[in-house]
Amino acid sequence: MTTHATGGATARTTDRGAALVSVTGLHVAYRSGGGVDVPVVRDVTLDVLPGRTLALVGESGSGKSTVAATLLGHLRHGSRITAGTVRVDGQDVFALPARELRRLRGGTVAMVAQNAGHALTPSMRVGRQVAEALREEDAARHSVADLLEQVRLPRAADLARRYPHELSGGQQQRVAIAMAIAARPRVLVLDEPTTGLDVVTQRGVLDLIGALRDELGLAAVLVSHDLGVVAHMADQVTVLRAGRVVESAPTHRLFGEPAQPYTRRLLAAVPRLADDGLALVGEDGTREIRPRAVLPADAPEAVAVRDVTIDYGAARAVHGVSFRVRRGEIVALVGESGSGKSTLAWSLAGLRAPSGGTMTAAGGEAGPHDGEQGDGGQGDGDLTAPSRKRPRDLRRKIQLVFQNADTSLNPRRSVGDAVRRPLRVFGTATSRADAAVRARRLIADVHLPPEFADRLPAQLSGGQRQRIGIARALAGEPDVLIADEITTALDVSVQAEVLRLLDDLRRERRLACLFISHDLAVVRGIADRVLVLRHGVVVEEGPTDAVFTAPAHPYTRRLMAAALEPDPEAERPAVPEEEWQDAASGDDVWTEITSRHRIRRWRPADA
Repeated sequence: MTTHATGGATARTTDRGAALVSVTGLHVAYRSGGGVDVPVVRDVTLDVLPGRTLALVGESGSGKSTVAATLLGHLRHGSRITAGTVRVDGQDVFALPARELRRLRGGTVAMVAQNAGHALTPSMRVGRQVAEALREEDAARHSVADLLEQVRLPRAADLARRYPHELSGGQQQRVAIAMAIAARPRVLVLDEPTTGLDVVTQRGVLDLIGALRDELGLAAVLVSHDLGVVAHMADQVTVLRAGRVVESAPTHRLFGEPAQPYTRRLLAAVPRLADDGLALVGEDGTREIRPRAVLPADAPEAVAVRDVTIDYGAARAVHGVSFRVRRGEIVALVGESGSGKSTLAWSLAGLRAPSGGTMTAAGGEAGPHDGEQGDGGQGDGDLTAPSRKRPRDLRRKIQLVFQNADTSLNPRRSVGDAVRRPLRVFGTATSRADAAVRARRLIADVHLPPEFADRLPAQLSGGQRQRIGIARALAGEPDVLIADEITTALDVSVQAEVLRLLDDLRRERRLACLFISHDLAVVRGIADRVLVLRHGVVVEEGPTDAVFTAPAHPYTRRLMAAALEPDPEAERPAVPEEEWQDAASGDDVWTEITSRHRIRRWRPADA
């Protein structure tokens, strides 16, 4: 029996001989341009037993993904192990010859990546990809259909003939899990396996992983910034900061009585469904709830949508949606993937023209809820036209902050240039020198040093890049900001900073904001009103407090039941499997618009 000291906390005592994963004194560094070793992981020790799940948590850059990748013998280019060992199923991973390492990766340890859509080969049918993951000796006992059924995918034979883009996000993730367990591994590495999934699909994927872990006796290592997921899945939690272990403890103890100030701050930054406003976290980990901004009764309308329908060919993605957003108000759109949230946002931004209804910005024709529609809102405030056909001033009024700042910024141009461009396009800067000054001021407004204007996107963290995205959107001095899943991939502390920034901006600039998110706890803290969408239809609408405390529609209650709180002791109402498979009652049929805009009609059991 051995006890391991881990950064001031004492890890559990284990019989290391029984551990499937055993990492001892691990140090990882990369060589800088000056030939100096820069440490990224420092003296990490951990064990994982069969049938148990260890979670690695921490902020971006803490080293958690680096540690997880070493279990497959993988290091980023330029990195190397400077001390310590990594043993999986008794084998020293970095001492294995290349052939044995490939066998380890294919049979003993497998990984489920963060984005299954990117991990799957787009030009190959999913059945063939699963078949490639099967070893010859396993192929005789398990068919592709067997594996797809094991991960709760219905009509497996039909689904095996589809391409990845023909599957929903939850289906793609389940296919990735099927590939991971095809060779019956003993260790499963889960790198942010539910990031980007809606709450119902997330709950289903996590329950599936837990069932497979128990059924197959797997040891699992979970990397996640979502502490609700960690509380739901993990038996043991190791907290990393700057490559060091800050604290390691059983899940119930760590969430209930965190020993280290950093852990307390991390847990305090997590939004909760009971929070009636944004949580402001002190250095000692204390939480203070910021009251919601009080909107004046006469707050002017910024944008109005009435009876909007949006079609993709013959398929209808949005059915007769109506809502208003006032200046200084945040309205949230929530619902599962494919519910029409982002489609509505893109349409307001001018990226997809609606098929019917009216969308009007302040200063145009009469609002769509007024008694008369006039000529259908074809004045300066008409938002039904695509962006390229809108007057410049109208384009300026509606700005979009994209979900993934990594792909929305040009990697070869400075972030200052990204902010300066809309200043020139919309004429809000009088000269190049004025644009440069204004860009630095905007970067300071989003709580970043102005000198960051000279940096490339790769030189900033994920949270910093997201703030640059917000600064770029503010450059046009908009009336309406559309935030499309802007906190999805951020760790909890950075997420809290971005949400506070957004709340500050709406108060100071009286911005109207349409906030799209699948994270219900985030919505509870930031939004004034909520619209719940299902299959392109608004099933419930109301003030945030009313919707969360007394949801009227069964679908809203189902979303609430699927949400995961950062509390291992929290009561978790069961979500029936047919529900998390996106099931609906009867013979209901709806449409999924895939990432390549292909159309297919599918029944609930397909989900």
